[in-house]
Amino acid sequence: MHYWLYPQINQTRIFTEKNSQSKIPYCTIKRMQELYPGGDFVIIGEIGNFAAVLGDQDVLLTGAGKAIPIFPRGSLMKPLEWIAGYVAVGENTYVAAVRSITPTFLRRRK
Repeated sequence: MHYWLYPQINQTRIFTEKNSQSKIPYCTIKRMQELYPGGDFVIIGEIGNFAAVLGDQDVLLTGAGKAIPIFPRGSLMKPLEWIAGYVAVGENTYVAAVRSITPTFLRRRK
């Protein structure tokens, strides 16, 4: 399935996705707790992590036309990766933006 960035005015930071070098606005975890104190939002997956890209997985399409693979929840590698915030892909629907201490040149390539 293909997802597009959902425009929101409350996004506070810019996330640079390591594999495609796309710049994506996201909400921090603290901001999400303010917006959704009851946690009533859906997280459909993760972007920006170290997992291998599969051929038939969901993708997030950027305004520049780049396709960023969306990985299943829980595919990040702790403690090397952590969730920095959430990218909106629909109303109350998000993907987790994963940050890493792993250098870009050590990441798996397509």
